Amino acid sequence: MDIQRIPTFFINLDRDTFRRELIEEELARAGLAGERLSAIEGRSVPDWLRSYYGCDLSDAEVGCSASHLVICKRILERGLPYALTFEDDAHLAEHSRDIIEAAIANAPQGWDVIRLIESSSQPFQALAELGFGRSLVRYLRVPRSTTGIIVSTAGARKLLSPRVIREPIDVEIRWPWQLDLNVYGIEAPIVSQKSGVSLESTIPIRQRPKKFNQLQRLVFNVRKFGPADYLRCRFLGANVGVPASQPSFSAVPEASRT
Repeated sequence: MDIQRIPTFFINLDRDTFRRELIEEELARAGLAGERLSAIEGRSVPDWLRSYYGCDLSDAEVGCSASHLVICKRILERGLPYALTFEDDAHLAEHSRDIIEAAIANAPQGWDVIRLIESSSQPFQALAELGFGRSLVRYLRVPRSTTGIIVSTAGARKLLSPRVIREPIDVEIRWPWQLDLNVYGIEAPIVSQKSGVSLESTIPIRQRPKKFNQLQRLVFNVRKFGPADYLRCRFLGANVGVPASQPSFSAVPEASRT
């Protein structure tokens, strides 16, 4: 696989020329050529997205969510199998290109999102070694942040499902049972936010009240992992060495088995 042929997008406000220069430098250093998406500001969303947003989100949250959905639409319109998506405060670790390539190659069939940023606060199941001290993992609790993610065709379709969006894009991915998302990640993460230029500095995101989703998360995880592997992961922690081609839990969404 030639990683430079993997479509790469970055989200950037028109006025943030300095941040555009920073993210272009980051991608070039990693051997990636990114296509800029002019970030949507507030509720100035395209007509085709207007029905998605009510009054549950702040203007900034709408703009961030809509920007990611525009990229999802490009994935489908261009017939792309997947695309890297970065926000313009992303900092990439050394060897990111090789690790991303390995993650895509080892991702179980039916994957929707591979997260590149932030570790989980709970145990995870490691599916494959990616080199450079990294593993492809599946989470018991998906972390927040969409500063760096990979979205597949299937994931783009799910994220574009017609609905009234009531949560920011990072929360929708963090609560995967809502859209039946198959979310994976890289541990240790290969993307971090640049100090002093975080997304919140120009698009402030308000604090949202905590919601209790333990039961939904439990049911979803048991269904996706399978009862035995869920219990092993929950009580024994990370389990490295499970071949991605033969995962020990149900990694393939039900629809793809029919």
